[in-house]
Amino acid sequence: MVRPAGASGLGSILLHVDAGAASAVRLDVARALAARHGGCVTALFGAVADDDPGYAYSAGAALDSAGARAWREAVVGHLQRAAKQPALASERWFHVAGDSVAHGFVAEAPYADLLVLGQQAPGERLPGGAPAGFVETVILEGGRPALVVPADAPGAAIGRRALVAWNGSVPAARALAGALVLLRAAESVHVATWSRHPAAAPFSGLGILEHLRRHGVEATLHHRGATAQVGEELAALAAALGCDLVVMGGYGHSRAREWLLGGTTRSWLQRMPVPVLMAH
Repeated sequence: MVRPAGASGLGSILLHVDAGAASAVRLDVARALAARHGGCVTALFGAVADDDPGYAYSAGAALDSAGARAWREAVVGHLQRAAKQPALASERWFHVAGDSVAHGFVAEAPYADLLVLGQQAPGERLPGGAPAGFVETVILEGGRPALVVPADAPGAAIGRRALVAWNGSVPAARALAGALVLLRAAESVHVATWSRHPAAAPFSGLGILEHLRRHGVEATLHHRGATAQVGEELAALAAALGCDLVVMGGYGHSRAREWLLGGTTRSWLQRMPVPVLMAH
């Protein structure tokens, strides 16, 4: 039975789509999550163009000529046909363009429970895709948990087997809180830590497994020794466990227009072996 919208904690999913082929995968993921958790999808189409004037977009300008509208409608129509999951009755579509893509998406983010983004290596800018640094900007500035979906994601099902990277930090805690609704519905949940001693609350001694249990999530702990290769070990563990979702903190900060990300965060955004839910 479908729950009332918002009952599961995913009342509103904000999705970014562009002219890239992977947008259809993200649309399927967002629709499947919304259908599973009784939520709604708001899709924001935002792209920057190459040098072809037929795109009718340019950096720093949100052009809305007849050619731009026709191109946008054609892209969205193709995207809708390429998607495998049926459209939702509550689904809504909007448009932002040029350098306003990140700003517009971040402005909309506080009204969503989950953001769904596509894989984008730091600094990458593809014709018809999001502006360079879009994903990093949203993770660091959006203030909401962000699910980043690989370009080659095999399907819409995400979160059946989840792996949480835990170190007791604020970003990790925010990512975990944002993922709880997915973890409660998961078939299995694993938690991995890399330290000499398992992370626990300093005064109460509350461990991560008991914390999850209080929120209706049973999990298995994988305690590893401290290492500088957390990203590589996390990917290997996710593969060994057959996980289709990794939950981790997004580490970094902004300096002017330059986004600085931690090594583990950067490696996951570049390689993306499985979808990752991040929060900063």
